[in-house]
Amino acid sequence: MTMAVSLNQVGVIRATEILHQARNDAARRHETEPKTVSVDIGRAEAPAGIETATIPASQRRVVDLRI
Repeated sequence: MTMAVSLNQVGVIRATEILHQARNDAARRHETEPKTVSVDIGRAEAPAGIETATIPASQRRVVDLRI
């Protein structure tokens, strides 16, 4: 199962890396038109003190970016 999440959930530094990586990939493919891409940001991690059983292990998280 896939869950679309906000880019704000990964933190400022990781969000910047994701955005730059997506733009660099588009530039390498010589894509000049703006388009929306889905980027896999990994699975959710359990915060300290919360059991990992409450977070589904099979759920992927993706963010949609307009590049």
